[in-house]
Amino acid sequence: MKKGKIMLSLLIVSCGFITACAQQDKANQPEQATDAELQTVEQTNASIHPYGGWYCPDNLRGFPPVNVLNLDKLPVVNGRMPTQEETRNGTSLMYFDPAEYPTAKPVDITLPKLAHYYSPHTRQTELVIVIQAVIVDADTVVGFRYLNGGNGTSWYNEVDFLTDKEAAEIGSTPFVFLEAEINASKEEIWEAFTKTEYAQSLGKRFGEEAFFNAPWTNGSRVKLNLAVPGEKARGYVMTLFGNLYLQIDYDMNGRQTVEKLLVMDTENGNSKLQFVFGPYPDNYDSQKARWEKWLAEVKEVSEWK
Repeated sequence: MKKGKIMLSLLIVSCGFITACAQQDKANQPEQATDAELQTVEQTNASIHPYGGWYCPDNLRGFPPVNVLNLDKLPVVNGRMPTQEETRNGTSLMYFDPAEYPTAKPVDITLPKLAHYYSPHTRQTELVIVIQAVIVDADTVVGFRYLNGGNGTSWYNEVDFLTDKEAAEIGSTPFVFLEAEINASKEEIWEAFTKTEYAQSLGKRFGEEAFFNAPWTNGSRVKLNLAVPGEKARGYVMTLFGNLYLQIDYDMNGRQTVEKLLVMDTENGNSKLQFVFGPYPDNYDSQKARWEKWLAEVKEVSEWK
């Protein structure tokens, strides 16, 4: 739909959560991603956006990571168009006003359904959970959740649905997802973060020791790239509409993992820290304990005055 626009409403939470998203211009998409891929458009609940290609990997509150084994527990809408409220509570993504789009109708498919989607942002074919598929005029678009948290949209022909057999072979995908409110600014949290073994190892691994030792400012930004035998990694750390955001996507001989960290201001002057690591199909409990210890360390050092 060249002229049509939809209301893409994300989960409304009490703190007035704001997520930052980047939209792909499919018609002019370069073969190799450039700095344009990190350009973002601020979006709030009930904002108006074009169709296809919306990228919101940081919306962890609205769409936390999902274990494939719990797919049948996800709330979705089947057989009808979602209500406006259902596009605000995480059940669906896109709201089509029936007065404006009277021909809009759901695709005849049972959701949720796993699919592969090539992300020009991470340069990986990622596993996503399609929670909405809509035909409107001459277009068909889908809304999906990233398995590791966040959400996005695409054109229907950009996703490749898995068969039941393929989905069953994936197995468990448990992610560590933790969050905490910290009585500190994002600059203080970053300072505490840089003192951890995890941050120091990132600096050495990506050759960015200076960045991971420098104070945080609104202009802080670095792209992370790694390509060694058996492992590729791509990520960035940046200020995203006032928030501190880190995301690194790893591919180790076909095994994909992610690291996401988001620090945002709260209404009471504190900061909310959220992060996702994994998946850890074999050692989830030990990894969760490890990251809980790390979070406690960051919180303690950040709040120490």
